[in-house]
Amino acid sequence: MNALNLDASNLSGRFPVSDEAGWRTLVDKALKGADFDKALTKVTRDGLKIQPLYTQTSDAQARPSRAVTGPWTFAQRVDHPHDHEAAAMALADLEGGADGLVLVGLGGVGARGFGSRSLKLADRIDGVVPEFVRIRIDAGAQAPALAAAVAELAARRGDDDAVLHVDFAFDPLAAHLATGAAVPSREGLGAALKAFADFGFGGTSITGDGRVVHDAGGTPAQELAYVLSALVEGLRAGSAAGLHMADLSGRALAILSADVDIFPGIAKVRAMRLLWGRVLEASGLPDAPLRIEAETAWRMMSRVDPYVNLLRATAAVSAAGLGGADGITVLPHTLALGLPDGFARRVARNIQNVLVGESNLHRVADPAGGSGYMEAMTRDLAEAAWKLFQQIEAEGGAIASCTADSFPQKVAQARAALEKDIARRKEPITGVSEFPNIAEKAPDVLMPAPKDAATGPLPAMRLAAPFEVLRDKADAANERPTAFLAAIGNVPDFNARAMFAANALAAGGIAAKAGEGGTDAAGIASAARQAGSPLAVICSSDALYADHAVAVATALKAVGIREVWLAGRGGDQETALKEAGVSRFIFAGCDILEMLGAAHAAFVK
Repeated sequence: MNALNLDASNLSGRFPVSDEAGWRTLVDKALKGADFDKALTKVTRDGLKIQPLYTQTSDAQARPSRAVTGPWTFAQRVDHPHDHEAAAMALADLEGGADGLVLVGLGGVGARGFGSRSLKLADRIDGVVPEFVRIRIDAGAQAPALAAAVAELAARRGDDDAVLHVDFAFDPLAAHLATGAAVPSREGLGAALKAFADFGFGGTSITGDGRVVHDAGGTPAQELAYVLSALVEGLRAGSAAGLHMADLSGRALAILSADVDIFPGIAKVRAMRLLWGRVLEASGLPDAPLRIEAETAWRMMSRVDPYVNLLRATAAVSAAGLGGADGITVLPHTLALGLPDGFARRVARNIQNVLVGESNLHRVADPAGGSGYMEAMTRDLAEAAWKLFQQIEAEGGAIASCTADSFPQKVAQARAALEKDIARRKEPITGVSEFPNIAEKAPDVLMPAPKDAATGPLPAMRLAAPFEVLRDKADAANERPTAFLAAIGNVPDFNARAMFAANALAAGGIAAKAGEGGTDAAGIASAARQAGSPLAVICSSDALYADHAVAVATALKAVGIREVWLAGRGGDQETALKEAGVSRFIFAGCDILEMLGAAHAAFVK
């Protein structure tokens, strides 16, 4: 058998070279006059355009990534309200592969209803060898008072040469925005930073905590702009308190939320480093590594079908790790239900163990580098965030802009747009608004989640919460509400819309019972009456709607069905269908939350 000759000269001319211009010619031909941008480009929540095609960049350069080569820190929350139980959990986490701990206080931005009131550090990490573990204190306004507790911890270590890596995640402005804590001043911030610096621990001090923006529905650019402005506030406050800016810039911490969208998540972490470098350059400060810690996003967590949270967390950790985060914390999948048990904590740990230990995501520095798509997304996101940052600076800095409600208003507008997309399932939530399982059994937790406490100007949200309210309402009923699907024709005719209607109703906890089909309006109406539901949804194809929908709707109303809906749009028949008794049309893109509210109302009249 002759060997293949793959010399390039033999292939020349056999495979024509493709270029962007040739591709665009073919695309325009296929679009047949349709607008290119409208058909093929996507606009992000920050107004950035995502193109359908990117070419290799000619100006690709190495991006700064993790300061320390190797895996990122696997951090685990220590949030049990009782110190001794918290210490036991912390030891189990470290034995299971974690090498970082987040000591959560009730006043912290990431408390989520749990944590310690006093944060007695010695008791909460009893048995932990602190010089081998990176510790982050997430206690909000409590953080300055903990400096003495950290000093006590240092005295207990026994080795004067050992270095404690304690990160004071102290962003008092974020604490104010999230919890309504006192409005900070630059003088107070400077005094706290001075107290941290006096202890000389090998951790961070100035912090920008972007979780408060992401939790409240903000966009990636808004989150980055806030973090950058909070860090700059720290530089100014520390300098006014007599600290050297160069020392402060070398101890900076950015906390970002890692969401389920992988590519934007990678770009966000990469853009954060670009923005920090630009601040240092503009300030005349030497290059200094920025520590970036990511936490899987609170707003993507759901109480219903919580096991899907594991998939969301896996995607989020992948994004943060590939983007170059220095440390990652995974929220256990049951946290929205209550205080996670040992199993939930172990699974959260193992997401990182598998992605690093088996998938080796840490092996390549900046794996997104050189990708035309990722480089463009990183650059565009950084530029959008820089523009917002400049607006905040023009308003007097982060504290002035946020206390004057200027920046919070921008986040509120982004939140409203996001809520609209969630309601219309433009942003679907798997297991909640899409493919819900109303027969699921909730997993166990150590204690239920407390009711929401008083919140600040940027209250946290969870995207699934409006659906969960409806699910709870249906679950609490003596008998689960069940709608009748008035199917017309044979299974191939009605199946697609019947499945659509059933899934849409299940998102609010309402079950569905499908009829057998056929075209006999009286027979379909009789089956609906026997089902005993006050709500019937007509389901079939457009062709059969044209011939039978009006007759079926009329028959359904005649037998006493209170609410008659139709799966699909009314089209040319909309007026006739309404006259026949159809009160609502449900279709892809309709406001499903409003629809589910009306469905629940049908069962209580």
